[in-house]
Amino acid sequence: MIHHKKRPLPLEEIAPPNICTYERVIHRQEMQHSTPAPDMPSNVDKHPEAEEKPEEQMLETEEDTDDDDDEREPMFDNTDYDHVRFDPIWYGDYPEDEIPFEIAEYLGENLEYARYLQMVGSSRTIFHMCGRPDVVRMIDDPAYVIEDEIVAIPIGCFPVSFLLSRYQEEGIFPWEHVPGLESGAVRKCSVPASVTGTGTTQDLKTLYPFSRQVSSGETIKVVRVQDNQNFSKFEKAVMAHFPDGLLQRKGTLFRGLSLLALERSLAFFLPVISSTNSDNEFGPGIYTTEALYIAKRYAGKTGAIMVFSAPDERRLKCWEPTGDEWRRLTAKWIGLPLSDIDLPPIYQTADFIKGAMSADQAKAQRQNRFLNLDDTKQIAFVSSRGCESLRRELKAIIFIEWSK
Repeated sequence: MIHHKKRPLPLEEIAPPNICTYERVIHRQEMQHSTPAPDMPSNVDKHPEAEEKPEEQMLETEEDTDDDDDEREPMFDNTDYDHVRFDPIWYGDYPEDEIPFEIAEYLGENLEYARYLQMVGSSRTIFHMCGRPDVVRMIDDPAYVIEDEIVAIPIGCFPVSFLLSRYQEEGIFPWEHVPGLESGAVRKCSVPASVTGTGTTQDLKTLYPFSRQVSSGETIKVVRVQDNQNFSKFEKAVMAHFPDGLLQRKGTLFRGLSLLALERSLAFFLPVISSTNSDNEFGPGIYTTEALYIAKRYAGKTGAIMVFSAPDERRLKCWEPTGDEWRRLTAKWIGLPLSDIDLPPIYQTADFIKGAMSADQAKAQRQNRFLNLDDTKQIAFVSSRGCESLRRELKAIIFIEWSK
């Protein structure tokens, strides 16, 4: 699929009137607080009609929730938009007979990776579906460096939060368009020069002079691997650098992140907490998974994958939420309107939480219902002791390199 700037569309064409767009939220805030807001095109509908709520699986709340206070991402179905103006995407299914090669590569030859993904396809279409016509116009405008591209949205996150966080850290998206972030300089991060396509063991302090070591002379294995949309080929290339079987060992944990987040994590191994972290299902914490595929999707095309051995659980308190506990916990942290959330006392004292990733944050948010559990497990380290224990088990860093 060729990336190109399309004709900028009027806002009323990009965002249907029943979608609560970012610009409309800004306008309501301006009216309520009488503070300056970003310039808005004059043709934006100032009084959009309320979106009709689906009938199935509605959450029962004691009080009505005001739409103005609802910061969750608006969504509409894959069949609700014009496929002439917006390229079709895979959203649990594909609306046409044949899936394009660029999308099929992410899903796997026999759709074996589809279970790890919420959406695959044009980033322009995904922003449109999520009610962000401002980003669509940036993609269409040659003045901006952000372009339409084929992206894969993994399970366990909100699509727009996932994409904007990545674009912001890569320095291709203005900070002022990411709600909750202050404007500031964007520093481009790169793979340390000493890291090559051959796996080597190096001194962490040499790699990152501002990192904090857990022991004197701490060393880790590092390698640079070329990105490949075909995960089977990527995995094969990565495995070749670890003949000791570390990546296939039971209990090995992976964490995919950007190069900027990696550098900050090595300086202070704690979660980076901000108002945009809406994809943390168990609350603030450092999230890991035993699925290399998931870590790769979170790392993107130019990020890194941290590789850990599992900490000794005998010294830590583990909480594995039951089905009902999991639903209440995730409802709280992704912002679903639910009153009287009550969790067991172990939530307060747990060092790490072990449980399922969510399968459908985007759909659940749209339908105003509880999340569905996926079979993929994740481990979130949610205490200082838990994070410290995980940091001591860092064994390797896989740097991902991408070239057009």
